[in-house]
Formats: sequence, C-alpha cells, structure tokens
Amino acid sequence: MQYRMCNFLLPIFFLIPHACSGQNQKANDMARSGWQAFHEGHPTEAKAQLEGAVRLDPRQPSYHVALSEIDWSLRDAPGAIRHLEIAVKLNPADEAVRSKLAQLYQALGQDLDVLRVLQAPKPKDPVVDSVWRFSRGFSLFRLGRLALARREFQTLVNHPDFQAPANFFLGRIAYTQNHFAEAIPYFAKAVRLGDSPSNKELSSYNYDYGLALFKLGRFAEANEQFTQSTTHNASEPLAWMMRGRCDEELKNYRAAIDDYEESIKIDPKFELSYYHLARLQQRYGDKQRAEELFKHLGDLRESDIREAQVRAEEQAMLKAKSAASPPPPPSSPLR
Repeated sequence: MQYRMCNFLLPIFFLIPHACSGQNQKANDMARSGWQAFHEGHPTEAKAQLEGAVRLDPRQPSYHVALSEIDWSLRDAPGAIRHLEIAVKLNPADEAVRSKLAQLYQALGQDLDVLRVLQAPKPKDPVVDSVWRFSRGFSLFRLGRLALARREFQTLVNHPDFQAPANFFLGRIAYTQNHFAEAIPYFAKAVRLGDSPSNKELSSYNYDYGLALFKLGRFAEANEQFTQSTTHNASEPLAWMMRGRCDEELKNYRAAIDDYEESIKIDPKFELSYYHLARLQQRYGDKQRAEELFKHLGDLRESDIREAQVRAEEQAMLKAKSAASPPPPPSSPLR
C-alpha cells in the first residue's frame, strides 16, 4: 500500500477556523499566512509565521503538525519529530498524527519509537488499524522480534492493500529462521499478488523467492525468479550473481559467465562474483581472462570466499528488510 505523509495532513488547515474558534485570532491569521507561504515555496518565512502562532497559542496541535511538515522540508528531522510529539501529547486521540509520527520514526529507522507511538487503543478507522498493524510488523521484523512480527502480518494476509507485502514478510520470517520450504508459499503469493508496474519492491520479492528456492536445490525455478528480479531492477549485482550460481548448477556455463560479468560491471568491488567468474573462465572460458581475475583477487583464500558468501546473503537479508515498507517521507512531504 502506497501512502504519503501529506495524506494525513491536507485537512489540517481547513479545520483551523473551527479549532481556533474563540481562541487567539492573531495566531490563526499567522498560521494561515505561514501555511500559504509554505505552499508558495518559502519554508523559512512559513516557519517564522508558524512559530509566532505557537507562541501566541502553544496548545493548538495543528500548528505543531504544520511546523513538523516545514521542518521536514528543511531537513530538520529532530525538529519535525519534536513538533509531532507535542501534537500527540496535546491530542492523544488523533490517529492521523500518531500515524504520521510513526512513519517519520520508521523512515529514520527508530523502530522502538514506532512501537511506542503505536501503543495506543485500537484505531476506530479500520484503514488506520491496518496501517498500524503493518507498521508494527515491519518495525518488529527489523528488531528481530519475529514471533510478534508474524502475528501482525498474519492479520493482513488477505487484506486487499497489504496482502502482497504481508505475505512477503511472512516469507522473510520463515527464511530468516531457515524454514525454507515454509517460506515458499508466502513468497509465491507475494510475487503473484504484487506483480504490478507500480510495485517498486517486486524485484525484492522475486529475489527472496529465488533465494528460498536456491536453498532447496530448485535451481531452474530459482533462476526464473532471479531473472525476473534483474528484469525489474537491472542494477542489482546480487541478483546477477545468483543468476550465475543457478546457471552454473544447471551447467549453463556460458550463461553463468555472462551473469557474473554483468554483476562485476555493476559493482567492480564485488569479490564474490570475481571469484565465481574466475573459476568458470578458467574451466570453460577465457583462461587469460581467468588469470586477470585471479590476479585481481590476490591471496583470497577459500575461507574468505565462504565468508564472502555469508556476507552476500546477509546483505540480501538487510536489503530485504527495507522492502515492502511504507514509503519514507519525501524530502518535501507536501509537494
């Protein structure tokens, strides 16, 4: 489900005349003037106006929410968070502001704060409830609290907006626990449901599905998934390397050589692909090229290669931890 921070904020200044009824009219005027300045591309002027409004009426939550938007646009993340925390304290029942604060914390990788902010009564709006469940599951996954993360994602496996990423993360949880066969149906469903041009994470879905299939020795099926991953994102060296590993297992050595060559073209420092490429060039390809590659690798030992393979898989896991997440706030959330 793709959503932006501004979805939660757009109505705020339409509500100000009602929220400020009987309160300081000057503060309201300054706030509206600041909001207009922000929309006209003058964030510094807008911030000064909103700060003035806060000085006159410090208990108006909408002023703090607006200031958080302005601070975020000025790349002042601590300021944006501070104002949202104040807004939540002033109006703890405002689910939209809580959602917004949680999204900011999630974008900054502060998952414990996400869980704290979303420790609130069950939202009345079922859409917000689903967003919170997914956000909690995502943060719990990043924190390694897999049983709790699974519980959140399982409630969303049939949700029309979250079923693809929920199944993806359930697959990731099973994979992380080395339950590769258990991961397969989750990944398969995620790939099927998430197969849309608008899904920017589809290459990660294919890649992780391919990893699980590779672990089970299902190399032809794994190769199909890695090929799809490189089709959706041709600049990912890990996917090209894993295509090479599959082609090598399937004895398609010329194809594997091409895959490894593409991998190091994308990332010239990717030693693991250099190693696999050097071996294949020596046995089935250009021996002079193999000599150049081994010279590049220097004294890399077999134990180093095994460690590099582990690091590559860990890198893939870390990469997947950002996949299917709620999109981070843009640099200027209201534009």
